[in-house]
Amino acid sequence: MDSFDLKIRYPHHIDLNDVEQFGTLNTIGILTRFDRMGWKQQLSRWLQLDGASPTFTITDEKTEQTIEIVLNTYGSSQELNFIVKTDIPVVVPKKQIFGLITLQAKETVQFKQLSLVQVKAYLTAFLKQDTDALVRYYQQSKQQLAQSA
Repeated sequence: MDSFDLKIRYPHHIDLNDVEQFGTLNTIGILTRFDRMGWKQQLSRWLQLDGASPTFTITDEKTEQTIEIVLNTYGSSQELNFIVKTDIPVVVPKKQIFGLITLQAKETVQFKQLSLVQVKAYLTAFLKQDTDALVRYYQQSKQQLAQSA
């Protein structure tokens, strides 16, 4: 059975180390907690308190990989906007010297400006230990950024 460590930081937590620890949970427990977060309410509380950005951090106890879901409190207040950070390594091509040389660079999988639906899909992939899917999503997002630039 998969087990995960969950830490949640709410807007009233001011110090960086001030989090609620939920201990070891299974996949269903993590998804239930995520659904119960009330992200719009967390954004409202953040606006009232001007405190910490709500953060949902999961560590896979078997692989020791971590995913951190942060509510982007500086985004539009009309729609929820998330940032996802992981410690999952990925190798991506980087153009150097006026785009003439392409080198391989190591990065970690990270996403910005995600919707709640996208975040839930990425969280589910992480909980299923499908890091290949997360790497594919990341590489696709990098390609889309490169094409729009």
